[in-house]
Amino acid sequence: MKKKILKIALIIFLQNLNIFSQTPPYYHYTSSDGLASSTVYQIMQSKDGFIWFATSNGISRFDGTNFTTYRTDDGLSSNSIITLAEGKKGEIYLGNYETGIDVLKNGVISSYCNEINGKKFSTSYLLFDPAIKKEQKLYAYTKNGAINSIVENNSGDLNSSVLYFTNPDHPNINKLEILPDGNLVALTNKGLFRFNNDTLTHFKINGLPVSDFYSFTKNTDGSYYLGSRGNIYAIKNNKVEKKYHIDIAGNNDVVAMLNDSNNNLWFSIMNKGFYLIPHGSDKIIDVGIKMDLQNTLVNNFLEDNEGDIWISTFGKGVYYLNNLYLKNYNETDGLNNNIVYSIVKEKSGKLIVGTFNGVFVFDNGKFIYPPTNSINSNGEYIYGIKEYNNEFYISATIGESKTINISYKGIKLHLFQHTSFSKTSNGLYLFGTHGSWLSVVKEFNPFSRNYIRYNIFGKSDNLNHIYKIFEDSKRDIWIATTFGICKISNISDKKDTTGWRKSFFPDDPVLSSKIVSIYQDNQNNIWFAGTNGIAKYNLIDNSLVSYKNLLGHNLTLSNDIVSDDQNRIWIANMKGLYIYDGNSIKYLSKQTGLPSNEVLSLYFDEEKKIMYVGTSNGISFLDINLFDSYNPSSPEVKILSIKVGDSVYTNSNNLVFEPNQNNVYIDFKALNFSSPRSVSYKYNLNGVWSETNRDFLDFTSLKKGIYNLQLMAKIQNADWGKPTFLKFRILPAFVETIWFDLIVVSIILILFLIVFRWRLKLNDKKTAEKIELSERINELKHKALSAMMNPHFIFNSLNSVQYLVNCKRNEEANNYIAMMAQLIRKNLDTAGSGFILLSEEINRLKLYLDLEKLRFNEKFSYEFAIDTDVKEDSILIPNMIIQPFVENTLWHGIINSGNHGLITISFLFENIEINSVISRTLIIKICDNGIGINEGKKNKKEDHISKGIQIIEERLRLLSAKMELPKPIMFEDLSNRSNESHGTEVIISLPIPLYKIVSPKEQPASALTD
Repeated sequence: MKKKILKIALIIFLQNLNIFSQTPPYYHYTSSDGLASSTVYQIMQSKDGFIWFATSNGISRFDGTNFTTYRTDDGLSSNSIITLAEGKKGEIYLGNYETGIDVLKNGVISSYCNEINGKKFSTSYLLFDPAIKKEQKLYAYTKNGAINSIVENNSGDLNSSVLYFTNPDHPNINKLEILPDGNLVALTNKGLFRFNNDTLTHFKINGLPVSDFYSFTKNTDGSYYLGSRGNIYAIKNNKVEKKYHIDIAGNNDVVAMLNDSNNNLWFSIMNKGFYLIPHGSDKIIDVGIKMDLQNTLVNNFLEDNEGDIWISTFGKGVYYLNNLYLKNYNETDGLNNNIVYSIVKEKSGKLIVGTFNGVFVFDNGKFIYPPTNSINSNGEYIYGIKEYNNEFYISATIGESKTINISYKGIKLHLFQHTSFSKTSNGLYLFGTHGSWLSVVKEFNPFSRNYIRYNIFGKSDNLNHIYKIFEDSKRDIWIATTFGICKISNISDKKDTTGWRKSFFPDDPVLSSKIVSIYQDNQNNIWFAGTNGIAKYNLIDNSLVSYKNLLGHNLTLSNDIVSDDQNRIWIANMKGLYIYDGNSIKYLSKQTGLPSNEVLSLYFDEEKKIMYVGTSNGISFLDINLFDSYNPSSPEVKILSIKVGDSVYTNSNNLVFEPNQNNVYIDFKALNFSSPRSVSYKYNLNGVWSETNRDFLDFTSLKKGIYNLQLMAKIQNADWGKPTFLKFRILPAFVETIWFDLIVVSIILILFLIVFRWRLKLNDKKTAEKIELSERINELKHKALSAMMNPHFIFNSLNSVQYLVNCKRNEEANNYIAMMAQLIRKNLDTAGSGFILLSEEINRLKLYLDLEKLRFNEKFSYEFAIDTDVKEDSILIPNMIIQPFVENTLWHGIINSGNHGLITISFLFENIEINSVISRTLIIKICDNGIGINEGKKNKKEDHISKGIQIIEERLRLLSAKMELPKPIMFEDLSNRSNESHGTEVIISLPIPLYKIVSPKEQPASALTD
């Protein structure tokens, strides 16, 4: 869309303004922007808020951003659409110039009526008869032609007829209109006629001549206007109350009119553009001249729901006049430069405006440049303007060290080469410079040598700049500089400045940075505007408040600040204009009609209630009364279409989508024509609100279920509008239905029962195996005890006792018997224990070996090697596991060797990897110097010793299997190590599950059990 916002005026402030300056901020739309054609015959706003255009090349619907165009390819009988009308149900009737009437209903165009009595007819105008309530009666006619009457009953049947007025006394009808009382009236070449029951009767109006009437518009108070050649008549209560004489150019035929909601009268002259008579004024304003419409036919006016004005033209498209509280001026109105830095009003109402290149006087609607004859070839940069006694002191760059005094219609202007100026209440003149110096003189002479030069920041710095000098109501002087604010008290004309008191605000982020504007309101507040925002200093309590951000708005880069008669603060900023009322902020920008977002200066005219706004692209006159009455509400969101897969839905009721239709695209719009780019949206899908600037939503991979979508829109300076609701449902896939869930639950239940039954059987099996294992271990414990107490050992021991007795060695026999009894007692005492202390096991082994030494006449010896970290009294080991191996070593290794034997029993700890885990393992080694395993196998036969070893091996293997441990017993023939070695080494490995470290207080019998 091509957007043009010209810097010109709309609402005319009575008699002060000139015809050549009155054109409004506007958008201009042509065929290049998407409009069907630049020749537009009629504009209409439908009940749903869209703007419709009848053109020479189809019709267009506009939503504020995009045009939707319909032509013959879309169902039109002809592309030349002259007129539009809306039916009771929102259908749009389209008058073709030569092919009858089409209708657009539910997005589909069809032929409505193209023949009457078998003949085709032409149409220039369509009008519904408001008197017909139950049915729908449509008049279709052309200028100076017959009137076609089409009546549609409730069943949709048409009854059409042609009304001919061929009597010479009958007039030629120019147009049919609806009076404020609801009756129809005909504008004819012979005056005004009532049109009732399809007949014409002369309508007598007091003071209204018989004339050719072309146009009509009505007022809300029951009055109306008639346009003729050279005159506009204001009629109320059947009499002419006022006549406006039109003598502009050409034939002066008033062909179109509009009385807007502010009672401003708009009208167009045949092929001569359009004009405005402001409410309360007789002055005729040429509004179209600056739009280059002075030789253009304006066909139609429309005031939309927002109160803005639409103008259709022949060949130049559509003009949309918006934000009617503003009027803008720029170089086309007499300015040499559009950058406006300063605005001041003089007592007669003229404005003095300072720009980037000169000072101008706004007089009778035009900017006049009073020549200064300065020698500055780069132009006259105006820093600021101050008014004292209706004389204007202008700080500027004029290229020379003198004062230029000029006069315009009695207005005295004084230009001088300084950056800022102020005159104090006690008559001192203060001048600011580009450095940190303030010059004070007693009389107005910017270049007097008799001055007081006062340094502001303690040093001369060419980077510093004094932008403003201001005296408050307490006669303190405020200096706005590049380095921040300086407050000076007790200033005087004395050369001695020691009594002057300077104050700075180094801790305030705003006042310690660049300040360019100072203003005092009527509540004793001093306001400052600058680079880092704005600040407020109260003269009563000396409180200071700074605002870098205020209510979500960034106020950095502020240029000027003033207040109005409602104590609202107006802030000129590089991002626009902010109006703060103490509770909320309104924001104006280029989108709302300002010439530019860069607002540089402000001046409030309390008499006229106008805020003058200087920008980088001209100056705006803002009518505060109109602005305050302009309170647009945010529009409701209209859902245009819903696209799901290849299907497009325009009706949003009862939407149900298949499971594979879970990508939903929603196109919507909130209609706002004055500031379409300022519309923002938020939406809520099942409980979560999100904001967006887009006018569509694209939901992908939605799950099954019911969705409730809420959409809301918000425009600039308004609250969120009413929500629009959309409900739709996505059906579940079969795998998401309850039937699928029931099937899955049933399968899971069956599998659970199967697994449960299998687990029961498995648990029963494991329980049986555990019982069997425990029984087997207990059986092996008894067998181990039996092995230790075998009959051979008892019999041989008794023979040894008998031998000692027969040899009269009674004391030795008694000792032998005592040792034997002690060994048997230990075996019996520990028979029920799964684990015993290592110290007890060693004692039992010593008893056994001592008995065997006596029996074998000291043919062998033994020794115990216990590592230092092995604590016998705190280590529990499995019961009855060492003695069978010692006995096997003695009988099969040493006795058969014929040599003196040696049995070494060792205990130590080693770290051994078991199942990838390092375990601290108790190692028991039984080593002898007998014949060895290989030789022993030759002589070995099954006896109780071998059975005892087998019992221990099986018992430890069962314990290892129960605890998931590796094989705990290993045998090695020492001859395998070297030829000189002989004997056997048995290694028993007991990882931590097969031994336990206990405290001395623990009972060995209760420590561990199999």
